[in-house]
Amino acid sequence: MRWKHIVAASLVLASLSGCSWVNKLVYRIDINQGNYIDQTAVEELKFGMTKEQVKFLLGPPMLVESGYPNTWYFVQYLKPGHDAPEQKELILSFDNSGQLVGMKGDYQPGSGFFEAVR
Repeated sequence: MRWKHIVAASLVLASLSGCSWVNKLVYRIDINQGNYIDQTAVEELKFGMTKEQVKFLLGPPMLVESGYPNTWYFVQYLKPGHDAPEQKELILSFDNSGQLVGMKGDYQPGSGFFEAVR
């Protein structure tokens, strides 16, 4: 009879505590999708770079819209195992001759980005 009370009490305590601590014991892999964007590579970007030079630094873009071939989107999505997902993006604009003219997004350009000859 005594063991039934112990089992019942442990079941009640387990149901009240929830499964949050059990969930942390389960291994979850980090999920990386899209472009891996390194801040040091972004700092090397300069006005006037060609599309080939940008592709050499950052790799191919994640998205180039068919109607706007001079706008490149680099998107990085990271979902660490038990943490909240994080998404960063970098949008580069080129002129009609294929030279870099603009940059916006979650990354800061280096000082050389603004010093290039226009």
